[in-house]
Amino acid sequence: PHHHPSIPSIPIPIPIPIPIPIPIHPSPSDGFPRTVKQAEMLDEMLHQNQEKVNRVISLEVPDGVLTERVCGRWVHKNSGRSYHVEFNPPKSLGDQTPSTATMLDDETNEPLMQRGDDTEEALVSRLRAYHSQTVPVMKHYSKVVSAIDANRGMVEIWADVEKECKKFAAAA
Repeated sequence: PHHHPSIPSIPIPIPIPIPIPIPIHPSPSDGFPRTVKQAEMLDEMLHQNQEKVNRVISLEVPDGVLTERVCGRWVHKNSGRSYHVEFNPPKSLGDQTPSTATMLDDETNEPLMQRGDDTEEALVSRLRAYHSQTVPVMKHYSKVVSAIDANRGMVEIWADVEKECKKFAAAA
């Protein structure tokens, strides 16, 4: 990663896409490294440049909550508009069961779709990979990990992310 030498790199492993913008300059890493082997390779690459991973922010969400968040997402393919069965339902849903007939884009009335990896079956596989591969990465970087409870509102989560970044910047 290229960055200004006076501004620290802040890798941010996030296993599941979470709707939080993380514009931390200069080089956040969303979901990388995902395995200890990748972490070791990253460490070696950084070491060659007299650098190291010096902060990891981990947004922690219970698996059950992730299931609800991820499996409730629907998108309008052409525009990318995003909806959620519980948190941001399209007007067409009402009290009906979500389906392509009841989940229609508010602007075009076209059917919404779920991404292939937003199904409960796919999420089970993604979570298994997270627990077997990414959790060990967190242990690998345990001295620099800051865990943030992401099972709250975005304002509270973002405030904690900013607080962690400011603490890190003050210590640098």
